[in-house]
Amino acid sequence: MREIIPALKRWQAAGKTEIALATIVETRGSSLRSPGTRMALNVQGDVAGSVSSGCVDGDTITELEAVLQGQFTIRRPFFGVSDEEAWSASLACGGSVDILIERWDPLHDQLLAEIARQQTVGFASRTDQPAHLLRTSTGAARGSLGDPELDAAVLADLAQLWPGPHARKQSYPQGEVFLEVIPPPPTLLIFGATDIAQPLARMGQITGYHVIVSDARRTFLNVERFPHVERRFGWPQKAFVSTEFNPGWAVVVLFHYAKFDIPALTLALESDAYYIGFLGSRVTQADRRATLLAAGFTEEELARIHGPVGLNIGGKEPKFIALSILAEVVAVRHGRQSSSRGV
Repeated sequence: MREIIPALKRWQAAGKTEIALATIVETRGSSLRSPGTRMALNVQGDVAGSVSSGCVDGDTITELEAVLQGQFTIRRPFFGVSDEEAWSASLACGGSVDILIERWDPLHDQLLAEIARQQTVGFASRTDQPAHLLRTSTGAARGSLGDPELDAAVLADLAQLWPGPHARKQSYPQGEVFLEVIPPPPTLLIFGATDIAQPLARMGQITGYHVIVSDARRTFLNVERFPHVERRFGWPQKAFVSTEFNPGWAVVVLFHYAKFDIPALTLALESDAYYIGFLGSRVTQADRRATLLAAGFTEEELARIHGPVGLNIGGKEPKFIALSILAEVVAVRHGRQSSSRGV
């Protein structure tokens, strides 16, 4: 949903409010997109998002147009190559996707509002009728799936899946329901407004991270060098507290200067950040680790630091170092850690 929000906001601001929505509710085998991926079409013919990166989008648009024309209220097309009843636009990758087609529901507006507030939100959609249920971060429920017992069971399951991210189809006695828990976007915190930080910040935005760049040097930390990202001026321990860094945070330290490196690494190590990366040669790495050991951190705690930072892709220019860092940040987030590290 987050991918298509900018387009949806533009449509609604322009009065284009008749919208149909396609949502992947299940995948089998190889698939380019995951459950929860959405595509939208308005009655004026504007399209946002993709459910297949191209191969079944055409047939999906046809189904979305049928919804807008009132031919049906909800439908679940199946696209794939292994089923005799699969649609003609088969997936070249050999997998299959189950897609829920429906009209935009007022509860979708509330879902967008919760996402815009940067709050974790739970959302449930019946696959046999147009009914939805939303759970806020406070536990409040909005909407209904049409059955009080089903609502209670789904809310309990959403609570168990909290804080996500999570998206899956689940069977209940009353029918199938697509469950989602959508957390705020992950955060990429870059300590050091350096020449590497500039492309890293841009790449982080492109890949869906909320990007923060922090430095105590105003000359480097300015809007011209870092537009469209959050900037925090000050020494690490003055600009942040470690409790801010939740499990959705990745922290990259690019200062390459001990009086900045140690406070920044200390904050990260005291936090729940899922990734800590530190730029520096192996000699610098050893020096900083020795200082942190002397400060009371254990070897096990220091093992959380990825350093030399980044996957070894061979490039030495700032943009390639930034690419290698972001590749490692994403790999760790998805549980795929490469043994080939260091730039």
